[in-house]
Amino acid sequence: MEKDKSKALNRSRSTVRARERSVGSVKDDLPYEITIAILGGPQVGKSAIASQFLWEGFVSDYKPTVEEFNWVEFEMTLGGRLMLQIIDSSGSRDFIAMRDLYMRTADAFIIVFSVDDPLSFEEAKSIIQDIKSQRRSKTPIILLANKKDLFGERSDWRVKGIERYAINEGIRLMECTAKRREEVDMAFRELLEELRETRHLQATELKKRRQSMPTTRTRPGELINQDFDKKKHTCAIS
Repeated sequence: MEKDKSKALNRSRSTVRARERSVGSVKDDLPYEITIAILGGPQVGKSAIASQFLWEGFVSDYKPTVEEFNWVEFEMTLGGRLMLQIIDSSGSRDFIAMRDLYMRTADAFIIVFSVDDPLSFEEAKSIIQDIKSQRRSKTPIILLANKKDLFGERSDWRVKGIERYAINEGIRLMECTAKRREEVDMAFRELLEELRETRHLQATELKKRRQSMPTTRTRPGELINQDFDKKKHTCAIS
């Protein structure tokens, strides 16, 4: 297992969406921007996963999300910057139009389901099918099985047939509990690796420079472990 890595989160506000460009020279003033959308049914842990990756905090109480946007800026060791925008979407079908917009515009997706809820897996499969039907080219997708801490063994999960489905669809299956930062980080690292291959990003280590405060229509739950500014984080894609 990879070593646990820490995270420096010097937070700042930003509402400006940088124009997409290739990462190359240190002289580039604008970063290369990538948008990752976290999609899934209600109460599968999307906000908890986003919070764990962004702030190393586990959301202890559930409050339905409408939409939440965050960005994280990475500094590449060979020069250039990468702006990663993360969309924490609503799981409610009342906001299906917003989800369809994310499907058309995001660069990559983390599709979340809960291992104790078979219906959430069916919803995840439906989302993946919708993404594939709307996108002409292959889009990086991670299918993320959350809440594995509820069971001792994978064979005990209430959701069955996951591995076969992922193989048939040609997508990467990963598992996590949103309570463990290293497992959440691994999912994002794998997705960034897929993006590196499709977008020809530098095969190098990314160092987090700063990130935004959340822009949201709902108030997020209280976070456990809010010591944001004392840690440093690197995200290696090679």
